[in-house]
Amino acid sequence: MSTTDQYQKISVGLVDEPDHAARDAIDPGRLGELADSMAAEGLHQPIGVRGPLASGRYEVVWGHRRLLAARLLLWPDVPARVFPADFDPALARVSENLQREDLNPLEEARAVAAFHERGKPLAEICRLFRRSPGWVQTRLDLLHFPPDVQAAIASGTLTLAVARELATIDHDTYRGQLVAEAQRVGATSRTAEVWTAHYRADRERIVANVLTVEDVLARRDAWKIYVPCELCGEDWEYSQTRSLRACAPCLAAVAALVEQAAQQAAEP
Repeated sequence: MSTTDQYQKISVGLVDEPDHAARDAIDPGRLGELADSMAAEGLHQPIGVRGPLASGRYEVVWGHRRLLAARLLLWPDVPARVFPADFDPALARVSENLQREDLNPLEEARAVAAFHERGKPLAEICRLFRRSPGWVQTRLDLLHFPPDVQAAIASGTLTLAVARELATIDHDTYRGQLVAEAQRVGATSRTAEVWTAHYRADRERIVANVLTVEDVLARRDAWKIYVPCELCGEDWEYSQTRSLRACAPCLAAVAALVEQAAQQAAEP
């Protein structure tokens, strides 16, 4: 039996999380569901680890969520496929996660980029990932999208087709408004195309309007309306005042009482 075919039980306490995880974040809810399933049915698919390393420990290659669920369940050990310590886990980790973990497009893009940065040609990356050239190139392009567009893709609130259109908007504030609107209404790629075409056709006016609004918001304190209080005479912001309907004699009497109370408060 070759080293890469070895299956054995490994102490959970000896397995470390991956140095470069394919997944950006682990959903606590889904992790809890996985732990419940493992508690009821056991572990159907062993995790993959490499080691032992020089420290005597192991690094998880795939099955990161299964390892975390095993920790939640306080399992002493977990079934694992053991690879040599010098085994390059990148491809196996990516392959496993693409098939089982439902990576979001941004996580897929970073996985593709890891091979691209190693100098792998596009054709070889396509073969390794078993994906089309268009799929691979789209993921590489995604890494050049603005951060707000990437974040929307990662959250699953923006499709790649819509993101590709909105990424061409070069004004950060206006693009952010469009991203928020696309998320709110579930915009289609056709809608995004109309938005970006409108922006390109009338960019100067749109940017000027956005800057004007930003300037007004930045100076909103200067636009506050102040009015004098009819009782104490001090200026107050209009929103902090209330209307008082009274006849002149009554209003004068109330003002006199307020002034008398103020004088008494000032006396030693």
